[in-house]
Amino acid sequence: MHEYSLAIDLMESVLTAAKDNDAKIVNQISVKVGRIAHVNPVQLEFSLKSVSEGTIAENASYSFEYVDPEIKCLCGYFGKPNISETEDDSDMLEYLVSLVCPLCGKNVEVIGGTELVVDSIDID
Repeated sequence: MHEYSLAIDLMESVLTAAKDNDAKIVNQISVKVGRIAHVNPVQLEFSLKSVSEGTIAENASYSFEYVDPEIKCLCGYFGKPNISETEDDSDMLEYLVSLVCPLCGKNVEVIGGTELVVDSIDID
């Protein structure tokens, strides 16, 4: 379960930011998760709660925002691929591997949708 090691890194970032801002408690943590980041938010939240035990973030709540993939092409195209909202994320990666530019038909570079970042924290 690689979510545990990701949670350790994310929590270190949260606690460092909280310390830098003289926080007494972390109330809420918002995380951006790319739809093709291969991260299960349920497992990530469980891991974050586990690694936060005994810290000022122990009772924090979590919110997760999904980030859609973005693509770019050498021809100048930049944007989101045409992906149905009902497709599950495991099918999306297979789709993106074979994705071509809607303008010129050449292969594209995936430049977004793989992120995993702490977007914001609410502290007191």
